[in-house]
Amino acid sequence: MEKNPEETLRVEEEYFDPQTSIEDRLRGMEYNIKNNMALSTVPILREAIKNHPDHPFVNYLLGLSYYKNHDYIKAMAYAQKAVDQNPEEDSFLTLLAQLFAQQDFLQEAKNYAEKAYSINPENWEAAQMLAKMAFQRNQLEESLKYVQAVLKKKPSSYMMHRLTTKIYLQQERELASILASIATSEKYGYDDEIEYDRVYAYFIHGEFAECRKIYEDLKRTRPLSHSTQKVATLIDSLQPKKGSKKISQPHPFGQEFGSSFKKTKRTLDHSLEELNQLIGLDEVKSNINRIVKLVEYDKRRAYMLSIEKTEQPNYHFAFSGNPGTGKTTVARILGDIFHSLGILETGQLVEVDRSDLVGSYMGQTAQKTREIIDSAMGGVLFIDEAYSLSPRSHDQSDYGAEAIEVLIKAMEDYRGDFIVILAGYDTGMKELLKSNPGLSSRINMQIVFDDFSDSELLQIARDQAETNHYVLTKEAEKAFLLKINQEKVVPQFANARAVRNVMESAMRERAYRLSGESLTAEDLVILEPLDFGIDPNQLFGEDLQDYMVQLQHLVGLEDVKEQVKSIINYVRAEKRREELGHQVNELALHMVFTGNPGTGKTTIARLLSKILKSIGVLKRGHMIEVTRDDLVGQYIGQTGPKTLEKIKEAYGGVLFIDEAYSLYSGSESDFGYEAISTLIKEMEDNRDKLVVIMAGYPGEMEQMLSMNSGIRSRVAYTIDFPDYNSEELVEIFTMSASPQGFEISEEALNTLKKVFEEEYQTRDSHFGNARMARSLFEKTKLQQSNRLALDEEADLFEILPEDIEKSIL
Repeated sequence: MEKNPEETLRVEEEYFDPQTSIEDRLRGMEYNIKNNMALSTVPILREAIKNHPDHPFVNYLLGLSYYKNHDYIKAMAYAQKAVDQNPEEDSFLTLLAQLFAQQDFLQEAKNYAEKAYSINPENWEAAQMLAKMAFQRNQLEESLKYVQAVLKKKPSSYMMHRLTTKIYLQQERELASILASIATSEKYGYDDEIEYDRVYAYFIHGEFAECRKIYEDLKRTRPLSHSTQKVATLIDSLQPKKGSKKISQPHPFGQEFGSSFKKTKRTLDHSLEELNQLIGLDEVKSNINRIVKLVEYDKRRAYMLSIEKTEQPNYHFAFSGNPGTGKTTVARILGDIFHSLGILETGQLVEVDRSDLVGSYMGQTAQKTREIIDSAMGGVLFIDEAYSLSPRSHDQSDYGAEAIEVLIKAMEDYRGDFIVILAGYDTGMKELLKSNPGLSSRINMQIVFDDFSDSELLQIARDQAETNHYVLTKEAEKAFLLKINQEKVVPQFANARAVRNVMESAMRERAYRLSGESLTAEDLVILEPLDFGIDPNQLFGEDLQDYMVQLQHLVGLEDVKEQVKSIINYVRAEKRREELGHQVNELALHMVFTGNPGTGKTTIARLLSKILKSIGVLKRGHMIEVTRDDLVGQYIGQTGPKTLEKIKEAYGGVLFIDEAYSLYSGSESDFGYEAISTLIKEMEDNRDKLVVIMAGYPGEMEQMLSMNSGIRSRVAYTIDFPDYNSEELVEIFTMSASPQGFEISEEALNTLKKVFEEEYQTRDSHFGNARMARSLFEKTKLQQSNRLALDEEADLFEILPEDIEKSIL
């Protein structure tokens, strides 16, 4: 920086010693600003800028002062001017990076911070920004490199010590390293998150006893702390879902009373009546009634023929089905039935899961399992999610197999003393029994619990409403069915549990909605569509017209709109035929969208998902947007489950795969091939649950379809999205500006037309289309803000040609 006496700042002598050099004065003022004296420097610097408007350091200092005073628009204007005048000064670049970060222009912030750090590796502020941004991008080693650079200059930086801990936790480093990092942080400061990080460090290393110990101390010393609440959630994940009901526990009225106490015996007719009155479950009821008849026949036959049975029959079961289908309820009734038939001594139900049976060290599992079996003697042992006992591959520390071995032996040795019911999802149960012949050979009854039908779910809802002294109106019943069908597309639909959740939510919503209002007696006992979060006007697709209007109002895309309308008209016609009882083909609406970036593919897909929900094709109408990274794993066996997880997330809506061609390289060794195989199967098997839309550049998408006939055969429609012409781009820019109150001058509009005409004429396959137009508006707005910061009399909402011109430089 020049030391020219003519550039001496006009400041009062009490701020600076007149003998001090100009550079030292400016550096001294910079130090004061950074140390919370920005408010007092603004008047001095505003006086200085009048005499030295083009002095880079004066512009920088004024920008820094405004930044510290949170006036970011003015700060940006002066910081930008300082950088324009001296683009190699790292402190100027750092300030500009901080301002871009403040306004969420993260890429620009990163670029300026990297340039500042490359000019001056001693610039710890730039390094600190880069450390935080790298951590946010999960680039942990890069973040750690910048953290170490900051600590070299600022060894007492609490922020960087805390970031070190966060990085170590993400990397799951050795416990000692993480704890040492936390201890170092505590030398320089403290925050509420430290205790959570400490507990989490023990958690990821399996030191659960230490987790609980710290939690108990936190409950005593800081019960209301946010960190304590987070720790509580973590601790909850360590707790077993439900404890076993052991009859060997001491009885509250004394050991003698407890040992002689037995469950009151219910009559067989009473138990069967309870079973047969359950909603739905026709196949389950039929199977159990047949079992009862078989047992009664065997007993009568043995008596009449004087047959003495030396061996008790085997009555172990496998229940498979989704949650909430009544497996536990039926198991309890089954205990009563077998007690009534004289097969079980007490008939009590002992309900457990993996956590009740499997220990954490060698030998503990067998002991825990035997104790559970002892508690179930004379009754039913119900093992929920039984497939979780199957040992995980290559996991030597998994003791589930030990529990199964003990269980198999007991099922054989004590077959007349207790009944085992293994329960869980259909797929998991099939795999469990298939993988263990010893277990499957001892299960002589497999009962499938189907999902409840809509009418059965509605009846469950009515019963629950009645229990809580409510009645569903006719419109509310339709709203309930709409809501529950949205839930049904989720994998492992929770059936009766889902009904309970929906109904409880509706009752709470009604209480919130009507609280404080004047109510009639009827208001207190009815449930309406609004209680289910459903607009009564949308129960029959009345919102379709609104979506079609939104479609029509989109800029350009005339051919696309016509194709979408044709698809919708076809679907509606098929639906009407189906309602009249005619046989119609299953709808397959998977599509391919081809076009350059920014041509509206994502917008149309999102709107299409809402339209298809409105006409009853999709249950939820949401859209899940993914790319190759969301579907493809990094090692063998990871891609299939990863792809399936995203597909299931899209059930009831649209799965939008951007740049779908990147999944296919033509090589079967590429993991993308596994993703495509999974996708093809789901597109066929679950065509009623979702619509898949694959999008990308026209050439690449055509190449992908030509190389994979499986995908092409499942794609019903291909829609091409043309580039926007210059007039349409101007309209998109204007539509972005108008809602925010901006007005584009005639001269600016002419400039805009020239810019877009040139962009359109010279476009290539990476032409940005609407994305480019919207981005240009945001940059124009930023440049206009810079201009306004230097001219406070200017119109706040007028966009001038120079704002646009500076945005494209």
